[in-house]
Amino acid sequence: MTKRMTRTAAVLAAALCLLLGFQVGVVSARGLESEVDGVAQSRQLVASDEFDGAALDTTKWSPYDSKSSNGISQWKPSEVGVADGELRITGHGKDPSGKANTSGALCWCRGDGDRTYGLWMARAKFDPGAGFGVAMLLWPQSNVWPQDGELDLVESARPQKNTALSSVHWGSPPSGQRDTGKLTGDYTQWHVYAVDHIKYSIDGQTVYDTRYSTKKPGIPNKPMHMVMQQEPGPFGAPGWIPAPDASTPDQVTFHVDWVRVFA
Repeated sequence: MTKRMTRTAAVLAAALCLLLGFQVGVVSARGLESEVDGVAQSRQLVASDEFDGAALDTTKWSPYDSKSSNGISQWKPSEVGVADGELRITGHGKDPSGKANTSGALCWCRGDGDRTYGLWMARAKFDPGAGFGVAMLLWPQSNVWPQDGELDLVESARPQKNTALSSVHWGSPPSGQRDTGKLTGDYTQWHVYAVDHIKYSIDGQTVYDTRYSTKKPGIPNKPMHMVMQQEPGPFGAPGWIPAPDASTPDQVTFHVDWVRVFA
């Protein structure tokens, strides 16, 4: 099974969570004086990308050049770039079938990107717009899913970008198991997303903690790397990423200020 196919299975489960109103630990996102709120205190920074250069660092990052997760639209390297101190993953197109729509995706799967355990953090914001959803996750180096797991720092699929799901995947093929936490808020603004394999947080506020799950999820113990995708729609079950429509902006951008990894 390919990465795209297994990713499709994962988001079908996420769509069901939204459709049925499945909300583990739902709270409203609140403004915090400190975006990180001590999450990384006493941790050692071991890798980072501040996106301060004039171009994407391809010794770290590999942009996708393939069909997107819906199997219809296209991920293109031209939709991924660095400017004004941030990574920008753009999406274009209003074709309701998805065929003419393009977007960007990339993985930190070069250099020292694959790591076992550690704290991963990213500061990001998501433009609103029907037909484009975002996913920031840790994917196994082995590409063996779901056995080697998946950790979703954040998925925000709705046009308004007003929900954030954080999830862990584990178990046996074909679809494995999933457990999820959810926050509501304005994710068109800057927030810091973090995961340390056990706990997921936004601006220091816990979204999901495996230690309190009744499902007793499996914790991945193999090397993983960061993946960032702006998924073109339509994709997934009803309630996930819809097709673009007349309200969709000409360009929808997934902005990333930085990515940092701590031991």
